Amino acid sequence: PHKIIRFLEERANLGFAGTRDAALVPLGHRLSAWQVDAAGRALTAFMRPFSEARFVESLRENGAIALTIGEMTTHETYQIKGRYLSHRPAQGVEAVLADRVRERLSKAMHAQYQDERIDSFVRASIPAPTLAVAVEVTDVFVQTPGPGAGERIAPAPETR
Repeated sequence: PHKIIRFLEERANLGFAGTRDAALVPLGHRLSAWQVDAAGRALTAFMRPFSEARFVESLRENGAIALTIGEMTTHETYQIKGRYLSHRPAQGVEAVLADRVRERLSKAMHAQYQDERIDSFVRASIPAPTLAVAVEVTDVFVQTPGPGAGERIAPAPETR
């Protein structure tokens, strides 16, 4: 939905990717940035996985990936489930996407905490991406704490 795309592009400042290997062992990865394609049906996740080889192997074995992307101060959060399409090295120009996420997170943290160490913390927690993973979006769920948490919002729930 357009509302979610705007949220991802303008407000979201934290992201994680979850995969699992052939033995269904979960693997978690911190996202540096994300970008929705023009059609709004796919997304590229940018990251520096702890083990790139293990991460790519899990995607090839299983194909399933879940991205949880949110905003720190409001806890507005969405889970995007999808299928792995492809991967490639992140390009230098794409580092600006991680810079934008860092700026949003720093701004949010500075508003809550008066600590000069915030910028160095944010830089360390959102590394420059080394990998770009294209994901076909299959489902979007609300994960914001509250009565709607867990509800599917895309594709739209069937009316009964």
